[in-house]
Amino acid sequence: MERDPMLVSPGECRKEKPPVLTGIECIAVDKVYDSCFQRENLPAVLACILVDTGNFTRGQIIPCNLDAAIISCTAVERRPLENGFAELDLLFTIDNAFIQNPENPQETLPLNVAPFIKTVTLCCPEGTFIDCSESAIARCICTVSNITTPESQPGLQVIVVCQIQLCLVIKCLARVQLLVPSYGFCVPAPCVTLPGVCPPVPPAQCF
Repeated sequence: MERDPMLVSPGECRKEKPPVLTGIECIAVDKVYDSCFQRENLPAVLACILVDTGNFTRGQIIPCNLDAAIISCTAVERRPLENGFAELDLLFTIDNAFIQNPENPQETLPLNVAPFIKTVTLCCPEGTFIDCSESAIARCICTVSNITTPESQPGLQVIVVCQIQLCLVIKCLARVQLLVPSYGFCVPAPCVTLPGVCPPVPPAQCF
């Protein structure tokens, strides 16, 4: 089923004469005033797995489970500069990151990553807020460094060392009202069997 050539829809601009504007609308959106990204290598993270049994060796790779990992940040101090810029001290925390026992994938242990502070300079005038929701763990490698047998309880105590690399994406946002040209309301097109670009373009990444 072909689209009506006069129907306005999202996509690339057509070469023919554009349709006439139907009005100017006021919409509420999150405006990005400034943003930046950076790779961050964290110091070695120690973890301990207590297991009943298992064939562990030094140097063995221990899987990371990052499916539900959340990186968040809070501006603990904002020092205003000229022209709307500010120097920001951001406290980063990592939650819901785990390592797995390769002998029993159901046995997990939280990765206790200590909070850390980053200082950045961004255009963040009064009324803006900081968002780090697109940040992600770019790399997580955990290996067994030592294996002991505790005297007070049965089983093995496996000491694991993890190296973690983050991709920090920091944005300075504000909820604003913008005037935009309008061609009317969006009209859905008929569904097709073969998809176009799917999934959508991923969030910003470090390069």
